Amino acid sequence: MRVVVIGAGIGGLALAQALHRAGVDVRVHDRDAAVSATGGYRLHLDATACAALRRHLRPAHYQAVLASSAGSGGFRQFAVTDHRLRPLLVAPQDPGEERLLIGRVPLRRLLAHGLDGRLFLGREFTHHRVDGDGTVTAHFADGSVDSADLLVGADGVGSRVARALAGRPTSAPVGISGIAGRTRLDPGTDRRVPEVLRAGPALAFAPGGVGAFLSLHDPLRAPAVDPATCREVPAIVEAPQLVWGLIAPDRLLPRDLRERSGAALAEVATDLLAGWSGDVRSVVGAADRDDLGAYRFHAADPDAELTPWPAGPVVCLGDAVHAMPPTGGMAAATAIRDADLLAGHLAAVRAGTSSLALAVHDHQRQMATYAPAAVRESLAPLRWIRAAGSPGGRLVARGLLPVAALAAGTHRALTGRGRPAPTDGTSGP
Repeated sequence: MRVVVIGAGIGGLALAQALHRAGVDVRVHDRDAAVSATGGYRLHLDATACAALRRHLRPAHYQAVLASSAGSGGFRQFAVTDHRLRPLLVAPQDPGEERLLIGRVPLRRLLAHGLDGRLFLGREFTHHRVDGDGTVTAHFADGSVDSADLLVGADGVGSRVARALAGRPTSAPVGISGIAGRTRLDPGTDRRVPEVLRAGPALAFAPGGVGAFLSLHDPLRAPAVDPATCREVPAIVEAPQLVWGLIAPDRLLPRDLRERSGAALAEVATDLLAGWSGDVRSVVGAADRDDLGAYRFHAADPDAELTPWPAGPVVCLGDAVHAMPPTGGMAAATAIRDADLLAGHLAAVRAGTSSLALAVHDHQRQMATYAPAAVRESLAPLRWIRAAGSPGGRLVARGLLPVAALAAGTHRALTGRGRPAPTDGTSGP
């Protein structure tokens, strides 16, 4: 059995690692010229995704992933705040549940490790053809082709593979976009980091329809595993930074947002943060202009059939079939779960206990049991942003956000419930 994967993102590479380790002939094609040539910042992988990587990577390989990740001490809670970073809701995280906080570039590079001769970069997929013998031929912009028993579309939002199967795009813009960046932490910027972020990420909302995600990322200070122990597969450890993303309805943003330079995006970010906490404005303003990027959020319809085509020699996973905005922090983890699921079904084909069409059918059926929920959860914060941006919502938000912050603080003081975890490394009550 031969498998060709279109897209060397997190899901496509995770699948390639699983198949390669299982002895399946797999080849991955991606239009990027280098594995590190990718957008995005930090990823959150939940316990399900961690278990999948642990199963499909060699121990030394998974150890390097752990050593490249920030430890769980930086994610003791998740806070929802107002634009002054006053907590409205604080959700403590289970310290016993494994999760990884890792940069997109380090994870992509690590998942590409060991795929020499199976990873082809600078190859732009154009279309595919199902041949008379049931195999599939992938065509690329440089005129080259590659044939397989199974073609996997892991080519993300705007997937050409999924669009060919569905006869239409499998996701659509949601009318909200973002500006994201990272601020390197030094003695000057570190002291401006809001205290609530010391215990975990925060999602902040402001009257007028602007939101912000803010999170410290410091794998150097407390890595999950000591990078010095990684000799066979070296760890890739990023410098300490504050990762941030501003979220706003498209009507509040310039139409040419995605074409603007980093310096121009910084000006837009400054305007969006008018009236916000001075510390937030300070750390965002100190971001590296070359690291700024603009993103239009897309999402699949979680109430529609994700794969409206019959099972055959072409299958899709990840954002290609269930795109979701980054506001849920679930896209990468869900793509890894897809890869794990598909790898298991293909192992049954290799063992002779299933057929390829049945494996694809079962993959699509099972994916539909969890992916729509992830899309819905990721869309939920966008409803708050839309509501706060409506004429009536702005008035309500201006009045209620400070009251909600005061009430939440009073409740924590009186009951001790839902309060921020200590920042000195001790355990909370």
